[in-house]
Amino acid sequence: MPFQIDLIIHNVNIITMDPAMPRAEAMAVTNGRIIALGSEEELKPLFENAKDIIDGKGHTVLPGFIDTHAHLAGLGRKLFHLDLGDTTSAEEAIQLVGERVKKSPPGKLILGYSWDESKWTTPRYITKDDLDLIAPDNPIVLIRVCGHLVSTNSAALRQLDIDATHPGVDKDNDTGEPTGVLRDIPIDTRKLETDEEDLAQSIIAACHFANSVGVTSVHENLYRQQLQTVAAFIKVRQAQQLTVRVYANLETQLLDKLAGLGLPTGLGDEYFRLGGVKVFIDGSFGAQTAALSQPYQDHSESDGLLLFDEEDYRFLLKTANQLGLQVSTHAIGDRGIDMVLRAHEQVSKAKFVKELRHNIIHAEFLTQPLIDRVKKLDILLLQQPNFVHRWGLPGEMYYSRLGPERAQQLNNFRKI
Repeated sequence: MPFQIDLIIHNVNIITMDPAMPRAEAMAVTNGRIIALGSEEELKPLFENAKDIIDGKGHTVLPGFIDTHAHLAGLGRKLFHLDLGDTTSAEEAIQLVGERVKKSPPGKLILGYSWDESKWTTPRYITKDDLDLIAPDNPIVLIRVCGHLVSTNSAALRQLDIDATHPGVDKDNDTGEPTGVLRDIPIDTRKLETDEEDLAQSIIAACHFANSVGVTSVHENLYRQQLQTVAAFIKVRQAQQLTVRVYANLETQLLDKLAGLGLPTGLGDEYFRLGGVKVFIDGSFGAQTAALSQPYQDHSESDGLLLFDEEDYRFLLKTANQLGLQVSTHAIGDRGIDMVLRAHEQVSKAKFVKELRHNIIHAEFLTQPLIDRVKKLDILLLQQPNFVHRWGLPGEMYYSRLGPERAQQLNNFRKI
């Protein structure tokens, strides 16, 4: 052979992505790339030239999974903070927060993640009254599983300078004061933290977790401390500790910086490269902020929120097309998706959609007319089947938020 074979793995059941050869018994690897698949007999001539040989003992080998919507840096932070995903009631979640407060010095931020009131025996949101009782001196930020609703206490509201006049703040019907529940308000935890977290270590920890479940590549959606997080990813990459390939999407507030530097989608290397810009058009069903054409079943005064002006969105698309930047747009409700498609129909020529691979993230409420327009545009849909597993059965959140008729129109992956 004209080059060195680094590794041979044999005696395995390899599931390939090649219809002509769906299974193989052995593979050869050079410079981190699979260069040959086949039977043991076919690859035997390479064995003698290999630096290393692994006997797979008949185990199955799969291609690495690519997660098209991840928050790797955020996951790393969660590993060091409070995971409330398995709680069964608001009281249990509050108790766990209280235990963390007792172990923390006064003034230290308490971060909690992944609580889901739709899974609790008595569904309700956690309020500042709940949290002030256990933490008068520690700012608390508890992020719902959807990421679009946050429960805070009075200390956090003061330090964030958020009051009842701020859009997205739930207010008490009697007093008009904030309840501590915030909907689709970006929270800059740097205002609350008393010490700098080691983002690099968080990223390394998240990579190890991702690898443990077979994930080797992610589309990373950066949403907080973006430039610092990019610097941390580069630091980890330079230390050769980035074990997941990262395609990093930046939020729209950095578009001017990208434009000024002339940085296109795809810049970087195989382990860390620039993706595109991510735009939030609406919120989530859990927070009742996904933009709907008809009001919510359980909140008839609301049809959700549009978080981005349509004219501004068209301008963003034009700018991104000129700069060679991909646009990944978060849109969940049918009204939000309609706005995204209308803007692309007006602004994006077919070549931009195809070459830049513009996409809609989540795209849950797709009626048949919307599906037809998606197909005509050839825009990509980055969807999440785990949402159906979590909320999609009769009696669960989708049904309470939307009613049975609309709930059954969500996430119809087979039809899509």
